[in-house]
Amino acid sequence: MARASSTRLAQVAALIEHMSATPSYVGRQSRDLEISVTKLLANATRQARGQPPVAQYRIDDLARVSGVTTRNIRVYRERGLLAPPHRVGRIALYSESHVRRLALISSMLSRGYTIAHIDELMTAWHEGRQIGDILGLETELADIEESPPTRSTTLADLAGAGVPADDAERLEHLKILRITAPDDVIVTEPALLDAILPLVTEKRPASLVIDVIEKVAPAFESLGQAMVDAADTLTGTASSDDAGGRRLTEATLTLIQLRALADAATRVTLTETTNTLLAQSLADLAPDSDSDGDDVVG
Repeated sequence: MARASSTRLAQVAALIEHMSATPSYVGRQSRDLEISVTKLLANATRQARGQPPVAQYRIDDLARVSGVTTRNIRVYRERGLLAPPHRVGRIALYSESHVRRLALISSMLSRGYTIAHIDELMTAWHEGRQIGDILGLETELADIEESPPTRSTTLADLAGAGVPADDAERLEHLKILRITAPDDVIVTEPALLDAILPLVTEKRPASLVIDVIEKVAPAFESLGQAMVDAADTLTGTASSDDAGGRRLTEATLTLIQLRALADAATRVTLTETTNTLLAQSLADLAPDSDSDGDDVVG
């Protein structure tokens, strides 16, 4: 029964795909109707194959959603910065991946990159990486280029979470938050604060937790500076006749790769240290085999 059901779904998917590839079968009373039916058929195909429907956009819709003009979308396509749309008959349909790529391009342009810089960066990554790495590049660039999110809270809320005003001032010194008014607080590093608060308990006050953070913070700052210095060293080998765009591209790629190296090295080091401490703790907790009586003779 399951096999017959699967065969029937495959037949339905094939029929729908054939219909969507020949829009004349569904009529051409208007282009809007044709586009609507094409989108419906495309999503029906995915559903028949057990795949979730995806958002699809005409170029005008893509421009509205992304905030990029249709003219610039066409330019990005011509330059290879934007993948070609999926075509069904005469209709070009864009997806969420196009929306994300346009957001990345707009973000980089707003921070001083030129189209040539972005083109060179994408080309360099495509030539040396697989598709998974390219998607990772977009995530990494977005993380680098976008300002980190912030959120608002109050000293009273922090005190309720176990962080009194004196300790909040220490967190301000660490640039984790900023006190803007007698009771208003802007959390500039929400991820760090969210990692700190669970460490605070009745037996482990915020002051003790912040003592530890103050001890390790310089090490992370030194690591960050070391990565910047390393990127400068590795990209400083470019010949003097290279354009500034080449150096910017190399610096961006190198920083991303070095950040991945730093993440991996930190994770490996912490894992090894944690395993060592756990093994030591388990050994200390294990009963002494010599205290249980006579040795067992085989």
